Amino acid sequence: MHFFADTLTTCLAMAGGDLVTVTEDDEGVPGEAHVEIVGTLSPSILAARWSPDEELLLIATGDAKLVFMSRSFDVIAEVSLSPDDVKLSKHVSVGWGKKETQFQGRGAKAKALRDPTIPEKVDEGSLSPFDDRRCTISWRGDGAYVSVNYLQEGVRRVIRVYNRDGELDSVSEPVDGLEGSLSWRPEGNLIAGIQRLSDRVDVVFFERNGLRHGQFTLRAPLDGPDVLDDVALEWNSDSTVLAVILKDRVQLWTMGNYHWYLKQEIRCGQPAGAAALRQRPRFSWHAEKPLLLAAATTGMSRSACACAATRPPDKTCRQGDCERICTRRRSRAYKIPARPWRRSRHRWADRQVHALPLVQPPAAHGHVRARS
Repeated sequence: MHFFADTLTTCLAMAGGDLVTVTEDDEGVPGEAHVEIVGTLSPSILAARWSPDEELLLIATGDAKLVFMSRSFDVIAEVSLSPDDVKLSKHVSVGWGKKETQFQGRGAKAKALRDPTIPEKVDEGSLSPFDDRRCTISWRGDGAYVSVNYLQEGVRRVIRVYNRDGELDSVSEPVDGLEGSLSWRPEGNLIAGIQRLSDRVDVVFFERNGLRHGQFTLRAPLDGPDVLDDVALEWNSDSTVLAVILKDRVQLWTMGNYHWYLKQEIRCGQPAGAAALRQRPRFSWHAEKPLLLAAATTGMSRSACACAATRPPDKTCRQGDCERICTRRRSRAYKIPARPWRRSRHRWADRQVHALPLVQPPAAHGHVRARS
């Protein structure tokens, strides 16, 4: 679903294949709206996403095709998601992870040595046991490229990158346990995904050319270890916060000095007795205000105030530190204030000042009388 503010039109993409537009009345009369089915794609629609400039619509269909449409729903390009696309990848595995292809040298001492540049294991793209076979689309911030995370039957899960004309630009390298979550950082340097291993769940990053570029491990909550069974990702508009959407909470992660920090965790209410049926909350960042988010769940029963992810942990929430923009039934919106040390030239010094607790001086040295 996407809303066009300039024409007061809402575009809906149905799983059955219908594209529906709902145009509101110019005078805002309740109940006066024009509903039209502008087209139908067979056999179904797996995913759909409008570009950031709202000029292109990319649709993934159930017969393994991508359809690029203009705002007037004219077909610009139609691309097939072929298994041969994987062969076009520029990443070549030379078998360095296999023992039989490594030079062992002479003698027992040489056999114990190993080249640190050679990986111990080369991923083959094995499927995750929690894979839900979904297709995900994510545009780059400038709308010049779009990434598609699609499960290629009989091969592996592949992240393809296309330009606006529908031309294939790159294909991701094989990653074991890669799942369907996908979010392209608006700055364009990183594509975030989820990799599920036997003992942990990682957020992995790819470059536009499909190569891996780092990762970090998610924290499993002690009160709900099963919340990591279904994970989604979403960058904010200025690329400073990565939201990790779990079953009953939203985690906000930021990076500093090439290290990722969990800044805040927002609990989302769930109806009583629905723990086994709980689903991920509907989540969205504000398009213009980078630190404003909205999360909606089924049967929201309680509200909470989301304080700043950058607020020092030893400080309590004060009036004005955070502001809940609106409270509606089954939805919440939060505003995260900016970091106070961003406006200072001495960032590290200010951060230390905010992190240290206030200590009162001893009574014996609390007052010194000036000499006459």
